[in-house]
Amino acid sequence: MEGSRMRRRLRVIVAIPAIAIAGVAAAAHLPPALQQAVSRGAHIFNDDSFGSRVKPVADAATAFAALGGAPHAGPRFMTCSACHIHGGLTRGRLPDGHRIASLRNAAAIFPRYNVKSHRIMTLEAQIRHCVRDGIAGRAPAYGSSAMVDLVSYLRSIAAGQRIAIGGPAH
Repeated sequence: MEGSRMRRRLRVIVAIPAIAIAGVAAAAHLPPALQQAVSRGAHIFNDDSFGSRVKPVADAATAFAALGGAPHAGPRFMTCSACHIHGGLTRGRLPDGHRIASLRNAAAIFPRYNVKSHRIMTLEAQIRHCVRDGIAGRAPAYGSSAMVDLVSYLRSIAAGQRIAIGGPAH
């Protein structure tokens, strides 16, 4: 009994500095270049239609404003944020009304196996699929600055999520 109590105390003594170090690391600011990539990725996510001419709803400007976005002058075409509302931080909704998971842990669960396509999907492949098939736009090329910025944004919103490759979406 005394040995198990000693082991528990030792775990607590070791865990406290580890938690403090992790907290400092999480609170550390990103380098400016990475902050800029995350910012550009958020802008692409919310505003880039990738050449799509599909409107998400009949009155897209009103719908976008209702979701908390600023009203836009002129037509509003499909973007990532048309389905993945609030920057992907909350559950979204497809144009057909089906609910979709938030993207909060997307960067933590890829790569994952896609049953429909019978292949392993990386985060980049999933982004390309969503842009091509979801918003009917021109998908960013692998390694392009737009892809790097989108992945940087998605990884930033996954900060603190448990890595669970192939795991469940939230």
